[in-house]
Amino acid sequence: MEKNKKIIRGGTIITMDDATGDIINGAILIEGNRISAISADIQAFDHHTDAQVIDAQGAIVTPGMIDAHRHNWMALFRGVSAEESLPAFLINTFHAFGAMMTADNMYAAVLNGNISALNAGTTTVYEVNDCVNSPEHAANAVAAMKDSGIRGVYGYGMQVYDFKPAGFASMDARRDCAREISETLFRDQDRLTAGMLISDPGTVPFAESAKQIRLADGLGLKHASHTGAAKTSVLLRGLRELDDHGLLLPGHIHAHSNGLTGEDWKLIAKSGGHVASTPSSELQMGMGFLPYQPCAEYGIPFALGTDFTGVTTDDLFTQMNMALQIERALANEKVHQRDTMPFEITPTVREALHWATLGAAQVLGMENEIGSLVAGKKADIIIIRHRDGFVAPVHAAGSVVQMTHTGDIDTVLADGVIRKQNGMLTGFDLPEVTRLSRNALAELETRIRDRKILNAQEVEAFFRLAERMASFHFAQAYSDEFFTQAMNKA
Repeated sequence: MEKNKKIIRGGTIITMDDATGDIINGAILIEGNRISAISADIQAFDHHTDAQVIDAQGAIVTPGMIDAHRHNWMALFRGVSAEESLPAFLINTFHAFGAMMTADNMYAAVLNGNISALNAGTTTVYEVNDCVNSPEHAANAVAAMKDSGIRGVYGYGMQVYDFKPAGFASMDARRDCAREISETLFRDQDRLTAGMLISDPGTVPFAESAKQIRLADGLGLKHASHTGAAKTSVLLRGLRELDDHGLLLPGHIHAHSNGLTGEDWKLIAKSGGHVASTPSSELQMGMGFLPYQPCAEYGIPFALGTDFTGVTTDDLFTQMNMALQIERALANEKVHQRDTMPFEITPTVREALHWATLGAAQVLGMENEIGSLVAGKKADIIIIRHRDGFVAPVHAAGSVVQMTHTGDIDTVLADGVIRKQNGMLTGFDLPEVTRLSRNALAELETRIRDRKILNAQEVEAFFRLAERMASFHFAQAYSDEFFTQAMNKA
């Protein structure tokens, strides 16, 4: 039986805390859902005979991974977008599947996605739930997050699908639901907080974007958007227009941001915005290279996410390794252009690990609670036991970032509760999770079977029309009155 008090004993402890550093063969004392103490002495807490001892000798102990952008409502569609560009994905998969997603399907998908995340060593997610077809969809997504045991932000999505029968009569009704959900479903919640994903910039009238942002800010929600994901396109932009109306707010999470310009980056930095990048989807779908360099240049907090399993694995280690090596290649290429070789490699593996731990906690506004192993913080901890190669890793941080996969995750503690031990998930009715997931996927596949798949030319035509709509909506930010007032202030 699991005990309230636990001791993690041994291993290389990567605390991600600058003051503490790494600890070799130390120990961590956990009481309830918090880290009570950390010691460099493996025997420091042995006198707590009432504690459950977790052996980490020969392993690596790190903070739980933090996924800053994850669409778990799409968790059932594994590999579905392996050949899709962003425009093709949005039209043929995102909108098509979203229009068919029932509230019951939502529960199964979000439960599946979050348990899969825990299995892969992720203990916190920003749940990008941009498929709220009805109030029941939102309620079921929150219920699934609660039942999974994960920590996270529930991002209530304002996206509209052709779902029948319609679950909302108007955008006003959608916003009213967001208010009710945030004020009722998160009471007495320690692990979960409410957030909002605003409508994709340019896809709705500017006044509607303004209403959503003001609502999210007024309710204290952790708000986010898909920003600048369509490189070279006006779609998903509008930062200048938002800034001109005081709608670029501190702490806003700009997901992707690959297509932003220098002026855009200045606006995000000035407003105190944050950025979440999802390497696998961004690189495949034509969004562009990762936005790490401008974030570093302008001092913008930067984190990683998985996006969704339609294009990648459940784990953040894949994303860390991919992001790190892409950024190194770009940095090396700059050196090569000077007709020489690089004599040091940047970024470092610890920087990459920061993007999925303490850096991600900062992006989510949770750095005082999670992201590093420090006394007083929440007990979100993983133990990694590499079994490949027959010997222990020589470089602990390097092996975490570059060599780890889900099968290496030995133990996961989320909020002090053991969710995986000895490489096996624990505390879940896995046959029931499997049944729910398979039944939901079978239902969706039946409904989606006759959908029309647009070819590349048809996708482009639709996308170009969407760009024109975005231009029209962004133009609504301005009027003769706006310019008169601006000139009077100049």
